[in-house]
Amino acid sequence: MKALMVAVFMGALLLAAAYYLCGFHTFDATQQGKDARASIGPGMTWEQVFDLIGDPREYQPIMKTTKRFGPDSYDIFKPGPRNKFSRKGVSARLEEDSLPNGFLCTFTYSSSEAFTIHFDGTGTVTGVADAITMADLLQYDRD
Repeated sequence: MKALMVAVFMGALLLAAAYYLCGFHTFDATQQGKDARASIGPGMTWEQVFDLIGDPREYQPIMKTTKRFGPDSYDIFKPGPRNKFSRKGVSARLEEDSLPNGFLCTFTYSSSEAFTIHFDGTGTVTGVADAITMADLLQYDRD
């Protein structure tokens, strides 16, 4: 029984040491997301963005549909199906111009920090917008 208690105590001591010595006690995912978002600006290429903040898991092409209302017609742009992201795949699609309306990538860092990056048909950033997070759904103040 004493050996078990000593082993549990030593295990807890090792976990505490790893927590403080490896920097886990100062990790802040929300701040990391805010820093990543601040580093992205319009005009950056998709490669520059992903070299800076890392690759997303997936992307969504922007789909264009035309709706007719009487004699007028309107173009409506909305996100298409989610695709698994690979640099080679996105590069090939941009080169063959199969993303004419651009694409979106969403990054989620924490339950209160997420954003969507909008790229045009050439792979250039056109904007960054807030994405819906759990904090938004629960009406929790982000700040």
